[in-house]
Amino acid sequence: MVTAVFLVGSLALPGDKAEKRVELKAKNWSVPTLNLKMARIPAGSFVMGSPESEPERRPDETQHKVTIGKPFYMGIYEVTQKQYYDLMLPNFDHDSWQYARGPIHAGTAFFYRTRSGRSDYEGGELNLQQPMECVTWEKAREFCRKVTQLERKAGRLPKGYVYRLPTEAEWEYACRAGSKGSYNVKPAIETAASLKSPKYIKSFANVSEGKPMDVGQKKPNAWGLYDMHGNVYEWCLDWYGPYPAGKADDPIGPPEGTERAARGGSFCGPPPHSPPGHVAQADAYKTARPLLRSAGRDHFPPDVNFYAILGFRVVLAPQLGSESE
Repeated sequence: MVTAVFLVGSLALPGDKAEKRVELKAKNWSVPTLNLKMARIPAGSFVMGSPESEPERRPDETQHKVTIGKPFYMGIYEVTQKQYYDLMLPNFDHDSWQYARGPIHAGTAFFYRTRSGRSDYEGGELNLQQPMECVTWEKAREFCRKVTQLERKAGRLPKGYVYRLPTEAEWEYACRAGSKGSYNVKPAIETAASLKSPKYIKSFANVSEGKPMDVGQKKPNAWGLYDMHGNVYEWCLDWYGPYPAGKADDPIGPPEGTERAARGGSFCGPPPHSPPGHVAQADAYKTARPLLRSAGRDHFPPDVNFYAILGFRVVLAPQLGSESE
């Protein structure tokens, strides 16, 4: 029997009855033990990719109509270091580890501590609310599987749904939130120049700051999702490859490949500029900008574990073949 145990934290709105949550009609969702807050993404259709006229468009963004057949929930923030450590390293003594990066054997974040001096991390503050980074695709999936197991055991997992990485289609659909332009936040006047304006882009994206920032510091999109542009790239479930020709229903990418898709761009330029520091901020901004767009695509080897620009976000979505746990 489902009870009001679903109605936890600040996301429990008066109209969100337990029955609505089970039917995936509630506006918000949460994983209480991790304070992982999620927003409902309704089913619907959209045009994925970008028109040839879009500034800084790339050739792998061929437009095609996509239908998302069922509603799902997406984390309103990228998974933070605290959420990752609490689940994956519950007994680790963080206070005793006085280095920039977390314990290498555990693959934790490059921006683990804040410098207290030019090169001194001793006593530096833990960056617990920054997004998790330096995490492989499989480690991100392992996190999702653990959340699924946790919530299934607690009786809070809707039938047929699991916690997993989003597909590219789910990610772009959620990022756009009904918008059709280069970004999910429009400038006052949309021109080729305004779309490239650092002031405009930095109003909703963390880019060229040289490091990630605490999640949720910039403008959210219309569905309440933060940091869909910038901060860190976000792993997707799909192998990277060409889009399908014509219409697609709940696409999941090609059946095989060598690299996994990642979306949203980051605070710095694309590889090899990661970890950051290899390129001037102005140059990083210029190289990162095309990949910040809603349609912008990038791809990484799934076993890469030392990109401080690469993190992930979780969805509660229909179970796919390999995501049964």
